[in-house]
Amino acid sequence: MNTPLPLGAALLTLAALAATPAKAADTPEARVIVKLKNASPLKQIQAAGRVQSLGQRIGIAAQLIGQPTPDTQVMRASGISSEALAARLARESDVAYAVPDRLKTIRALPNDPLLGAQWYLQAAGASQPAATGAQSAWSLTPGSAGVVVAVVDTGVRFDHEDLAAKLLPGYDFIASDLLSGDGDSGRDADANDPGDYLSSADLANTALRTLCGNPSSTHASSWHGTQVAGIVGAEANNGRGIAGIGGATRILPVRALGKCGGYDSDIIAGMRWAAGLSVSGVPTNPNPARVINLSLAGSGTCSAAYTDAIAEIRAAGVLIVAAAGNETGAVEEPANCAGVLAVAGIRHAGTKVGYSSYGPEVGIAAPAGNCVNVGTGQPCLYPFINTINFGATTPAGNGYTGVNDITVGTSFAVPLVAGTAALMLAANPTLGEAELALRIKRTAKLFPVDASLAACPTVTGDGQCNCTTTTCGAGMLNTAAAVAAAIDGNAVNPNVVVSLPDSPVKNTSLSLGSGSSSAAAGASLVGWHWSQLAGPATGSFGADTPSTTFTAPVAGDYLLRLAITDSAGRTGVQDVTLSVLDAPPKPSSSGGGGGTLDPIGLIGLGLAAAAAALRRRTGR
Repeated sequence: MNTPLPLGAALLTLAALAATPAKAADTPEARVIVKLKNASPLKQIQAAGRVQSLGQRIGIAAQLIGQPTPDTQVMRASGISSEALAARLARESDVAYAVPDRLKTIRALPNDPLLGAQWYLQAAGASQPAATGAQSAWSLTPGSAGVVVAVVDTGVRFDHEDLAAKLLPGYDFIASDLLSGDGDSGRDADANDPGDYLSSADLANTALRTLCGNPSSTHASSWHGTQVAGIVGAEANNGRGIAGIGGATRILPVRALGKCGGYDSDIIAGMRWAAGLSVSGVPTNPNPARVINLSLAGSGTCSAAYTDAIAEIRAAGVLIVAAAGNETGAVEEPANCAGVLAVAGIRHAGTKVGYSSYGPEVGIAAPAGNCVNVGTGQPCLYPFINTINFGATTPAGNGYTGVNDITVGTSFAVPLVAGTAALMLAANPTLGEAELALRIKRTAKLFPVDASLAACPTVTGDGQCNCTTTTCGAGMLNTAAAVAAAIDGNAVNPNVVVSLPDSPVKNTSLSLGSGSSSAAAGASLVGWHWSQLAGPATGSFGADTPSTTFTAPVAGDYLLRLAITDSAGRTGVQDVTLSVLDAPPKPSSSGGGGGTLDPIGLIGLGLAAAAAALRRRTGR
């Protein structure tokens, strides 16, 4: 079973959980989220009957264990894997979809407690260009208690001195008693985090061990939700601890991750409840969130279950912000779902931090913590200072992580973005979720270029690379500029649009333009700079003009960048891939054709794909 985990202080990964092979005696148990088509006759009976009928059809004894939405059922069956059950159900003519109910995990790479300076909230500078400038944003708005950010995570410690005044009641959505570990049965109104540790007794529990993917060792509690909540909204100006980026923003704890992580069905139910939507068997949320923070992830493409839920939540006007993942690979679920603002992690210097996942689904990059060099007895230089509980397993005293703790991970980049959105809503409550995401992207800072690193997706041995707008989002989070843009919608960076030649061929002068680019109202475009980030060497390429030419010595993919500055001093950027051919495509023998490739039609295409696209689009 695929068992994604929480993303923070426990450093549990799918690989670690699957390290020990399953024993023959460990019988698989399937969990699948099923949605019926509107015309299905089973829609006329109660949910439990639907599940039983579906099971009977395929010769399996199935049980209803939950309804994350009114139209979906979670069914459980023994002796079959979730993937196999989902595949069999999906073949039924009246099933809209059936997807495995997978676990998601926290996505931070942690250690323990106590630090000193929240560098990521300071003004960006030469030594830390990735800093968000949040302190400047607080001069525009202190935040608002009327803005709610839901933290869907492991729950929180309600007794933490820096969180108690900021927390709303919340809810516990973990339906499995094995995962929950709180001594209660099923879902309840207690979102306190009892600890997500795995003990030797847990490892001796065959059912739990099987559910968790047969881990081979114990681990301590992460207190991950408490850490994330502190980054968003730890109480400021109270003479102790840290300040959350969201100022007066209130936090709605939604507990969906326990021992080994959390099931998709629990996460989806928690997300919907947080947005004010109905969830079967749970009272309506009296404090709907405007922003949902998902510092969690798991492998796999975006499922139909998440697609449905995200569409509902967005329709309710709620922004969803999620971690890209810590796998130095493809963006994970649910960050890879359309409509989610996915966050990649960057180092203090603005380059992609080695562990962060990356790809075209990313919307924005934010500091995720990094240590630079850590020797014996040396502190981590750029960690997060987080609210924490000091209990190794069950709760103990509360406090803060410190300079000897490696508190890093994309889990901690997400709440910086969620807290920024909360400040924007405090400044302008009329903003919709799409407009929030757009202004966060359109105010992003330009990614720097480290000459010692390749451009992403090419990475060094430790996973680092220079971010581009096609791999790490629109740029680096700029909280101060985003809040200013919430107040004045025209205070955004130029919109950069690069036009490329229809059929680029080597050893010819290729025209590159920016004629469709534009500045915000009240500003004009005043500066242009072209550069090459990756691809075969071309000698010197660079111009400070609206249009330029480019000559490729050999066929291949060339990654180019255009940065445009407006009269207000704001800079927008676009990275494009120019796929150059050996020779022009040959016309077809029939002479058919007509039509041209749109100006940016070759962006991001490899050589073979570009040639195929040209043939398809021109009829040649």
